[in-house]
Amino acid sequence: MNRAGAARPRPKRSLGQNFLVDANLQRKIVAAALDDPSGLNGPGELGGPGGPVLEIGPGTGALTDHLARRDARLYALELDDDLATALSARYADNPRVTVVHGDVLRLDLPSITGDWSATRVVGNIPYNITTPIVFRLLTPPCPRQIVLAMQAEVADRMLAGPGSKTYGALSVGVVLAARAKRLFDVPRTAFRPVPRVDSTVVRLTPLPASVCASESAAASRRAVRVLVRAAFSWRRKQIGTILARHPDLGLTPAEATRALESRSLSPRSRPEQLSPDDFAALARTLPLG
Repeated sequence: MNRAGAARPRPKRSLGQNFLVDANLQRKIVAAALDDPSGLNGPGELGGPGGPVLEIGPGTGALTDHLARRDARLYALELDDDLATALSARYADNPRVTVVHGDVLRLDLPSITGDWSATRVVGNIPYNITTPIVFRLLTPPCPRQIVLAMQAEVADRMLAGPGSKTYGALSVGVVLAARAKRLFDVPRTAFRPVPRVDSTVVRLTPLPASVCASESAAASRRAVRVLVRAAFSWRRKQIGTILARHPDLGLTPAEATRALESRSLSPRSRPEQLSPDDFAALARTLPLG
């Protein structure tokens, strides 16, 4: 039974629900979410009283309870009908907590908190939609900071560098949009039901809007996305072959050669040997969109 006397909700496999039940780790994630890595406001500060926090997938309120005790305007975004109803009832008397019933991949997130550029995002997110959520949050306009508990394997791919077997499209996309840092691991035994994999908590600090929010930057992001997806879908082939022959790119051999020469890259290089800056530079020289 939960504290309201009702039966504990059953996790729904269709929504990828695994509830974090370790109280120490709950507090640790909340502390990481409310920290200020820039050092401008000091540990635990939110940039002033009532700073907004968006929690993705609050579930049964494991993190929400800790966040609600802080001096923050908290918006808890929950997709599950039953859980959203239960959370709304629980926090009905707390004016600093707003429960939003909806889908993180469909809602207009900046409109929820009213001050998106100052918003901190935190969540224990479903494994099956981690990548779409991350790229949604890293598409300008971006929040101030993002702290997410995710599948450890996804975190490894996100943080991988060139030359690594796990380096790929996710690694490149994140590096070009944010500073990423692994904070700590969360064992599978901290969840109910117990998943088959461990988790990792990652902090993402989006790059300044002046760097990534312009119209030209948006076009560049689209071009990089097309190029990177094509490259790593043929990751065993050489980059010269990929540029000249991949159907998603539609380039001529001459265009491929000129692009590689402009970056002094060998056409024999494999995709995992190119840095994120290499991909960004190549995309700028190619007619992609």
